[in-house]
Amino acid sequence: MTRKQDALRHFKRVDPQFYHATKAHHTSLPKQLSGKKTRAQLFASLASTVVSQQLGLAAADAIFARVKRACGGTLTPASVSTVRPAALRRAGLSGAKIKTLKSIARAVTDNSLDLVSLKKVSEEAAAEQLLAIWGLGPWSVEMFLMFALGRGDVFSPGDLGLARAMEALYHLPKNAPRPSLLAIAEKWSPHRTYASLLLWRTRD
Repeated sequence: MTRKQDALRHFKRVDPQFYHATKAHHTSLPKQLSGKKTRAQLFASLASTVVSQQLGLAAADAIFARVKRACGGTLTPASVSTVRPAALRRAGLSGAKIKTLKSIARAVTDNSLDLVSLKKVSEEAAAEQLLAIWGLGPWSVEMFLMFALGRGDVFSPGDLGLARAMEALYHLPKNAPRPSLLAIAEKWSPHRTYASLLLWRTRD
C-alpha cells in the first residue's frame, strides 16, 4: 500500500466529512511524498523558502532568480557565505532575509545543521533544529519539512490558505483561532501533510 492510500483510508475512518469534501482531489495526490534530495538540493530548497516568505509566486520566482545570479548561478553554503550583502539587497532581499540566508549557510558549513539528517528524526526534532536558526519561523520550517524533506505529518496553522480552506469546510468563523485548527488537524495525524495538500487543492 502506498503512503497516499494509507492516508486516504485514515481520513475516511477518522474524518469522513474531510474525506468526502476533498474526494475530487484524491487522484491528484502523489503516491509518495518527495524527500530524496541531496544536501545541496536541500540547501537550495531552504534558501528558496526564505526568499519566498510573504511574497507572491511570481515575485518570489523573480527575486530567487536574481539571488542565484548574484551567487554565481548556484546557491550553495559557500556562495551564500561569500556574496556581499549589497548584491543580495540589489537582488531584492530585505536585510532580515539576507541575515537568515547567511545564518543558514554558516550553520551548514560548521556542521551545526545537517540537512540530510533531518530526514531521520521526528518532525518535532527536525523543526526544533531549524527554528534555532536566526530568522527561520514556523511557516518556513513547515514548508521545508513538507516539500523538501517530504515529511508526512506536518501541518501549518499559520498558513492562510490552509486556514481559509478549513474555515470553509468546517463552517468556522473567519480567522478561526489556531488551537481550533490544530485540534481538527490532530485527527489527520500521522498524515497531516497529505491533508494539507488536499486543503490547498480545494483552494486552487
